[in-house]
Amino acid sequence: MSLRLLEQLTRAWKNGWSAADLGTGTGVLAFAAKRFGAQSVVGIDIDPTAISTAKANARLNRIDGVNFHLADVRKWNPAHATDVIAANLFSDLLIEILPNFKRSGWLILSGIVRTQEGQLIAALRRTKLNVVRVKRRGKWITILARGSVGL
Repeated sequence: MSLRLLEQLTRAWKNGWSAADLGTGTGVLAFAAKRFGAQSVVGIDIDPTAISTAKANARLNRIDGVNFHLADVRKWNPAHATDVIAANLFSDLLIEILPNFKRSGWLILSGIVRTQEGQLIAALRRTKLNVVRVKRRGKWITILARGSVGL
């Protein structure tokens, strides 16, 4: 769901936008952002295996220009606004770090179980982030939201 939202969102954008993939795992969303035209892409994960796998996948797929960092997303503080943040994290962690996303353009939030949808949407509203779309598949949801910076 996140990949499809990322593609739909950025389809008409000019190249040169920025993206962050929080909870990057294998790096798929970071790679997609780069292929879709992002100039600056960062992937962050707390798991050393995920970061080494993402870097290996970048080499295998010949994708340059994605910076992967082993870090706690709670401490991630970009120097500049980020056009798209994709975050595949537990709901409690997403809610905790939502205030850090105010300076972003778009948010693609996943890793959310349907039973936590109301709680997460309420947290987005409290943080003044606008819910644009909710996609549901089985027990999972993905939320597209808008921050204060926009393309």
